[in-house]
This record gives sequence, C-alpha cells and structure tokens, in this order.
Amino acid sequence: MRPSRLLEIKNLCLGFPGRKGTYTEVLKHLDISVRPGELLGIIGNSGSGKSMTALAVTGLLPREAIITEGEILFDGEDLLKMKPRSRRALLGNDIGIVFQEPRTALDPLMRVGRNLEEILTVHGVKDKEERRSKIISMLSRVNFDDPEDIYDRFPHQLSGGQRQRILIAGAALLSPKLLICDEVTSALDTVTTVEVLDLLRSLCIEMKITILFISHDLSAVENFCDRVMVMNDGHIIDCDNTYDILHTPRNEFTAQLLENAKLNPHSLNLVTADCDYSASPVMTGRSLSVGYGKKTIISSMDVDIFPREILGLIGCSGCGKTTLAKAICGLLPYQGEINIKGGRPGTVFQDPVSCLNPSHTVLWHMKEALRASGRSKDKASDMELIDKVLVEVGLESRPLNRYPNELSGGQRQRVAIGMCLIAEPELIVADEPFSSLDATSAAEILKLLAKINRERGVAILLISHNLHIIRALCKRVIIMNRGSESETGMTSEILKSPSSIAGKALLEAERKLHGM
Repeated sequence: MRPSRLLEIKNLCLGFPGRKGTYTEVLKHLDISVRPGELLGIIGNSGSGKSMTALAVTGLLPREAIITEGEILFDGEDLLKMKPRSRRALLGNDIGIVFQEPRTALDPLMRVGRNLEEILTVHGVKDKEERRSKIISMLSRVNFDDPEDIYDRFPHQLSGGQRQRILIAGAALLSPKLLICDEVTSALDTVTTVEVLDLLRSLCIEMKITILFISHDLSAVENFCDRVMVMNDGHIIDCDNTYDILHTPRNEFTAQLLENAKLNPHSLNLVTADCDYSASPVMTGRSLSVGYGKKTIISSMDVDIFPREILGLIGCSGCGKTTLAKAICGLLPYQGEINIKGGRPGTVFQDPVSCLNPSHTVLWHMKEALRASGRSKDKASDMELIDKVLVEVGLESRPLNRYPNELSGGQRQRVAIGMCLIAEPELIVADEPFSSLDATSAAEILKLLAKINRERGVAILLISHNLHIIRALCKRVIIMNRGSESETGMTSEILKSPSSIAGKALLEAERKLHGM
C-alpha cells in the first residue's frame, strides 16, 4: 500500500561541530510531511534552516554535517538508511532540486546542452541522439522559443531567468516524484516570476510532481502554495493553509515575519539628489549593439544618463539589461559609441558572493580597489581613506580582517559599494543589488544608495525587477524589450500608464503577483 505521505521528516536533528569541541544544532527535532501532488511552502527568516532541510532530503549536506537523530522517509523508505549508491540514484530519478543561483549550479565551461546531458548520462541514457531529443523537448516545455539555440549557448550568455528555467528543465528531465525549489524566484523580475510559477504549476499537474517550495518571497508563496509551514530556529512553529498563515497568523513570530518581509520603499522616505536634465549627460551611448558571437542581444540602442540622476532600467528576463550594463562597464565588446565622464563607472552586481574573492579579507579587497583606481598613496593615507569609505557605507565596525563568508549578505554588498566609492566614479552601475537580500538588508542598501546619490552627487544606473524600488528611487525609467528601448520617460507616468506592450506586461505581472 502506497503511503499517504510522499515525504515525511520525523524528529530530525542536525548540526555542525565547531572549535574546541563545540556543536551548533541547526535542525532541532524537525517534523515535516508532504502529501503526494501537494504544493507545500516553507517560509522563515534567513538562517532558520530552510535550505539545510532541502540539503538533508537530497543528501547534499556538507561533509561536516552530523545527523544525530531522526528519519527522512520518502515513499515509506528511510533515506538515511539507504546505501550511498542507491540514494544517489534516487536524486534525479525520484527527487529533483532547483537551487536559488543557477550560476553556481551550471558549469560555465560547458554549453547548456552538455550541462543537461550529464544528468541523463549519469542516469543511464547512453544514446547521444536520445539525450539531445529529450533535452530539446524539455527546453521547449519550459517555454524556450528556440530550444536548439539555447542548447548550444553557454550559461553566461543567458539571463538569470533563462538560467533558472534551465535548472527547472534539468530537474524535470527524469520526471521526479518530488521537486524541491529553493528560492527559485528571489532574483527574478515580476513577469519571469509569474512565468516560472505557472511553469512549475503546469509541471506539477502534467507530470504529477509534488513540490516543496522554499522562499522568502511571500507573494510567490501566496500565489503558488496550497499549504505553508513556518520555520524558526530549526523547527516548524506553524502550519496551515496558505491564506490563513499569511493573512491571519496565529503566533507572534509569524506575524513579525510577515511584517519584516514587506519591503515598502516609500515608507523609507528616501531623499535623492536633484537632477538637472538640461545639463550635459554624464554618460551617453549611441547606436549600441552588443552580442555573444553571432547572437545579437542589443541592437542600435541610445542611452543618456544625467549628472546626479538615478535612472531606472527595467524589462523582462533576457531583454538585455545586464548585457547593456556590462557593455557600459567595459566588460563586453560593443559596436557604437559610449562616452562616460570621469572614466570607467563603478559596478555593484546582484550577487556580492561571486564578486568577492573568498580567499581574501575585506582589507585586501579595499586595497585592491584603491590600487586599481590609481589613487593609492602611502600606507597611512590609504588606511585613512579605506576607514572613511567603510564608515560611509555603514561598516563602522571595520571588519577589515574578515573574509566574505564571515559577512552577511547586506555586509558583503556594502563592501562591494565601498570598493566602488573608493575610486570616486561619477557613475555607478547597480545591477539588481537588492534581489539576493532579505527585506531588512534590502531596505538598508536602498537607503545607502539614496544617501550616496544625495551626498556625493554620483549618478546611478539602477537595474531592478522590483517596480516599488524603481518608483521610490528613480525619476526617469527605461523599459527594455528584446534588446532595445521599448519606452522611456518619467517614472510616475511610465509606470502608471505604459504605452508599450512590454511595459503593460510588467504592470500586469506585478498586479497578478502582488494583488495590486
């Protein structure tokens, strides 16, 4: 008889040994049950144990992790008692996982097709043509218009949303019974988020897949999940149907979690610099065309950024926002003309983890940025400037000798901004600087960017999928679609009644996702 629970975690205790014989418990007598065909959400603060739960189920825990007690039953069989080889076969065949950051889950040296082929090869599909056929079919199923083209591209040639769909395709290739999605929408624009949720829902129905959905995006959870569990300090403290959990929380922690998750930029009373649009632009781009090999991503685009301006750049995943940003920063070759006052702009990227060297301290990063800017003098002067900049970005504690993995996400982003400021650029390009942060950290970085713009007068090109943030920070906005400008104008007008199809799609997705 088939068990009534596809996945059942019973009394699971998990932790990590520390220095001098200490032990840190991460999961504490954890109990979770998932029914076949269910869309179950898990929410909780950063560090509550959500991702560690996913790793425990999939058998991908760090080597130093210790499970001291409990069971993980899948289809009635205890995964913790299975032989390693049998459990590895289960991962992919019966249990799939989609991680938050596709960039770290895909091999950058292999094309998309090769990345996905490895999954099929490991699980016994030996015929090359059969592998290709299955992959092309699945790429089409996850809504790629040209799956053959995607098959032959490298991961870095795709947008974040496209890479996320690649991971979903890979996880679904072997038709698993359970799909674990760990923060799959946190870095996506509203249109792509709605598309990914619709895609996951259709896979759930068509392929009869059960989904465990881990997220801090409560709008996504509300729109997607049948039932929600609230996690805190390594165990479940609340569980009910989605509407009741998110609208009538039964305990103080859940209520506070819901309040903290609301990022309302307008409530922050952000004050930015006044921009003179009659002044000469700090950056001009004319007839810009950018591509990867023979594939053109941006075609004949013009851009002006004025002194002290925060210009918003929005658009659906894959429209060319990040490609444009990389061209402006000199990280991609381009055709056309780019003129920037004050030399190369500063850059703040979406994921500070991938921008900071894990082997070096904060002090090394700041010194390296100072050296590269050509502003390094003597040791005393350099340290004085580094201290001043770190205080300016809100790192008064001077974590100079700490490594990136010893900092929070918000602190790492502050270090990245500090590395920008030390070169005193006239323009900063900020590409989704909030999307990998929780709401509290995102609000702090928002206030910091507004302060830098106001006090330094530096212009900022801000790429974001969060239209609330664009409304709060940017007086002017550009909407991109398929590598070109779809429309541009004052934010208050464009995001109230857009004239372009792309603009209308963004607003419609926002209303659908946030109930606006």
